[in-house]
Amino acid sequence: MEHETAYSMMMDALDGELAEGQQQELEAHLQACPPCGREWRALAAIDALFRQTPALAPAVDFAQRTLARLPNRRYRRWAMSVVYVMLLVVGVIPAAVGYLMVGALRPVLSELDILSSLLGSLGRLVEVIGTVARALMDGAGEFVLQQPAVFGLLLVMAGLVSVWGGVYQQLLIPQRQNV
Repeated sequence: MEHETAYSMMMDALDGELAEGQQQELEAHLQACPPCGREWRALAAIDALFRQTPALAPAVDFAQRTLARLPNRRYRRWAMSVVYVMLLVVGVIPAAVGYLMVGALRPVLSELDILSSLLGSLGRLVEVIGTVARALMDGAGEFVLQQPAVFGLLLVMAGLVSVWGGVYQQLLIPQRQNV
């Protein structure tokens, strides 16, 4: 007998749906196959524990209390409509303002000298930002090379804050009890 067939027969035996002939066949296999015998004993022990466990019933007014806590459907629709309108306005207004500004500034921006000087200024601004960022990174690299203990201490402190923050959060969140 294959192990899958024996396992299927074990499930039927636990449910009390196994025929007499199949019961004898299963018992013979369980005696001949030690792994299946161990599996059967474990399944039988688990089944016995489940059968001994008392059935829990919900509180009498559980359904009423649960339904009372659900949000009002009309209020939920109204709130979602407000959120959608706000998102629409937040997206439409900047686009409309941008369109109006481009339309109003088109005569000014169409002059080649103003546009080229604006692009030149923007390019120089990007260069300055790049230079400052490069200098900050070089300075941070030099600091780490010159003071590795300070950098290590900062990393340890950040780790401690992270760990204790998680512990504090776990203490504040009430633990769910298994029902």
